[in-house]
Amino acid sequence: MTEIELLSLIAAGESETVEFKREMDRAERLAREFVALANRQGGIVLIGVDDDHTVYGVTLQPGYEEWIANVGAQTIDPPLPLTCEEGTVQDKTVLVVHVPHGPHKPHCVREGEHKCTVYIRHSTTSRPATREEIGSLYQEGGMLDFDLSPVPRATLADLNMDIIEEYTRSKLGIGLDELLIDLTQQLMSWKILVEREGERKVSLTGMLFFGDQPGDFLPQARLWLKRFKGLTTDEWHPGKEIDAPVPQAIKEAMEYIKLYTVVEEVRGLKRVQKAEYIEEVAREALVNAIAHRNYVRRGSRIHVSIFDDRIEIRSPGPLPNGVTVERMRYGVQITRNPTIVRYLRAYGYWEGDGLGVPRMIRLCRLNDIREPDFTMIGNDLKVTIYSRRYDEFHE
Repeated sequence: MTEIELLSLIAAGESETVEFKREMDRAERLAREFVALANRQGGIVLIGVDDDHTVYGVTLQPGYEEWIANVGAQTIDPPLPLTCEEGTVQDKTVLVVHVPHGPHKPHCVREGEHKCTVYIRHSTTSRPATREEIGSLYQEGGMLDFDLSPVPRATLADLNMDIIEEYTRSKLGIGLDELLIDLTQQLMSWKILVEREGERKVSLTGMLFFGDQPGDFLPQARLWLKRFKGLTTDEWHPGKEIDAPVPQAIKEAMEYIKLYTVVEEVRGLKRVQKAEYIEEVAREALVNAIAHRNYVRRGSRIHVSIFDDRIEIRSPGPLPNGVTVERMRYGVQITRNPTIVRYLRAYGYWEGDGLGVPRMIRLCRLNDIREPDFTMIGNDLKVTIYSRRYDEFHE
């Protein structure tokens, strides 16, 4: 790393991906910073730089590279591959430690014979992760299918048997009273129920697709839609909260979007309706949000914000391991909720070819509409799709 690059990093200050350490610290204390960065998106630790941006430099002992590597291999679990390099700033040595995006989350710091603490990065601070955050990390690391976790307090009576009846007829061609096996066994095979601690309980996926009101048990399952007046959030029309099984929720959300984005034009003696958005593009963005969001975060929900020139769909949770915004645009797909995806496919909302996002982009190009944008806002993914009339508002 050149001196100019280091000066630029130091001038920008600490962030979610950059940490300053004035001096070489104990292995445990350094490991906390490495783990916190790895459990987010990776980053850089500059040793020899104080929090106030002052460069003090560091004296490196022989074998320091091996020592740093050992911190990653012996003090961190699962081991973290750390690399480092020397840099020079104002004739002083700065050690640059490169921390990768954690390959096997959650990573933790061995802090005693029987203690291993998970740390996470929040803004410029590294702190112990909460129980909910640890659950999210397991899910991001592919160690946990949270969509099969049992829903507290939910019982079979909280599921809508009419919807299950309809699903059974579509899958098997028979009604519930014609099943050749016990209803509970059938629901277990479909993962609508799961067994935990010797009891059969409603799964998260089961509640999302077949619950009477999923939001009563899963507040994060509700969708929040709002139509803003103009291009900012200053004024808005009445919003809508949707608490319904997933297929119905998608239908209601699309109806709300159409309500505010289909305009009428007079052609000759006829009034003709013209949609500002390609329905397939808007639906794909919404379905992706439902499929890939992080359901561990109970206090969050999917937000659909409609402006004069765009629709923003914000989904809680970072991208799964190995997926970046750029790779997603080219069809790379790893889902954190495989059972939810399976049901979306069963209901005809999921192609299963990994080409949903490229298809969105291609449809926009074919119709001379600005391509969708995909951006990370903290730990949320925001998808922006643009109106056919976008240029009218930005001339």
